[in-house]
Amino acid sequence: MIEISNLSKSFNDHMVLVGVGTKIEKGSICGLIGSNGAGKSTLLRCVSGVYKPQEGEVRIDGEPVYENADAKQKLFFLADEAYFPGGADMEHMAKFYASYYSGYDMAYFHSLCESFRLDPKKKLQGFSKGMKRQASMVLAFAARPEVLLLDESFDGLDPVVREAMRKLLYREVADRGMTVLLSSHSLRELQDLCDQLLFLHSGKILLDQHTDAVGIEMLKVQVAFKEEYDRSIFEGFEIVRYEKSGTVANLVVRGTEEHIRRQIEAKHPLLLEIMPLTLEEMFLCEVQTLGYSFNIGEEGDERDE
Repeated sequence: MIEISNLSKSFNDHMVLVGVGTKIEKGSICGLIGSNGAGKSTLLRCVSGVYKPQEGEVRIDGEPVYENADAKQKLFFLADEAYFPGGADMEHMAKFYASYYSGYDMAYFHSLCESFRLDPKKKLQGFSKGMKRQASMVLAFAARPEVLLLDESFDGLDPVVREAMRKLLYREVADRGMTVLLSSHSLRELQDLCDQLLFLHSGKILLDQHTDAVGIEMLKVQVAFKEEYDRSIFEGFEIVRYEKSGTVANLVVRGTEEHIRRQIEAKHPLLLEIMPLTLEEMFLCEVQTLGYSFNIGEEGDERDE
């Protein structure tokens, strides 16, 4: 289990993380979502023990991570930019990691190299960005970590390799109970992949939710009435977004489907459709509510965003 308690981190008096706290259960995959500069990479570096927080702490299976070699044996962190020493090949890197990780599995490393058609003796500087990503993940999986931290590690992989890496990740979680914390801007991918989701905004956790619960209490509503109407007809609803074009209104509303449906049907609509939000829609609504948006030449419809 990863336990993050009241974590705060600043750089040059700029607070990047503010009082972050959550628990990530063993054998689960947690997705980290946030706008640029939200603090995702900083949080991953604090969890890995690379950064020392100003306040709070990170524990893995009850042990503090920072300056704790035993705790760090349990985790492997892949940063957003793959770095390899000049002239190194994958074989060299595997031996380097094996000198640190007592459980490094060289046989598994060679098996994965064969599966992904990577030459372990080819210089890494000659690899493409996508191949370097593959190499990094193969090297990480061969360490057999209990905790795997991935910062945009699927970025640059082609769809076939991406799917193969996803299957490998699932297998490691299912077979060994590995715990994964990963960041990505591919919200659709995270919704399909993860058990838990953390939304970071301005260094704070905006939402900490199980994936199955996404969109349950924030719903899209499309509705039309015979008579002319305006937003006041929805008085009493917690409206996150409102758009109206002609007789049809499109809303994003907080609340349960049962409550929303009952209240609107009492007004005798001509059309009523209620749908859950995708993770991407939910994220956009949440951050726009907090003022993070860019309006590029929008005009025309009646909007409240």
